[in-house]
Amino acid sequence: MNELTAREEALALMQAKEARPVHVLHVAQLTLQLFDQLATLHGLGGPERLFLEAAAWLHDIGHQVPASTEGHHKESARLIREHPWVNFDLREVELIAQVARYHRKNIPEVAHDEFRARPEWDRRIIQHLAALLRLADSFDRTHAQLVRSVRVELPVNRILFHLETTGPVLREVRAARQKGDLASLVFQRDLIFLSNGVEFVTLDEPG
Repeated sequence: MNELTAREEALALMQAKEARPVHVLHVAQLTLQLFDQLATLHGLGGPERLFLEAAAWLHDIGHQVPASTEGHHKESARLIREHPWVNFDLREVELIAQVARYHRKNIPEVAHDEFRARPEWDRRIIQHLAALLRLADSFDRTHAQLVRSVRVELPVNRILFHLETTGPVLREVRAARQKGDLASLVFQRDLIFLSNGVEFVTLDEPG
């Protein structure tokens, strides 16, 4: 895989299919910040970073499917699988598709046929990358880019997310508390969200 041309191919698909590119580009930026700062926990490298970036760009393209009963997350995975990729092989496409699929709703489970069919190492990759994408997508819940960046600290048994914000982010933090379920599971740590050194104490938000 040529990472440069593969990246360009994924970006081109996003630009062709995505109605709200500002949101997904911002989510991709936040996702990579999380990936880089949590490297000691997930132990993944350059190829997986690219899969995550591609999934972040493409996680919402399923919105283009009118009146879908599957949910846009599943439609995004389907569109990723059906694209005639040149620079990603079948395994890499499947990893990207499943990471995009799990950016919302249910977390990866062996009861899901596509996830169960992957080798154990690939399942681990999907779990860790989807965990990061779920958080980053939550940080732009309102699509207003109110969380500009994230700084991570790793005290014992916890992950502290210091959010640099440009406005009230209660909805973002509510979403992150809910969709952080997978990150808490795979990293085996409590997730703490702070702004200006102050921890948020919020109720969960459904949806």
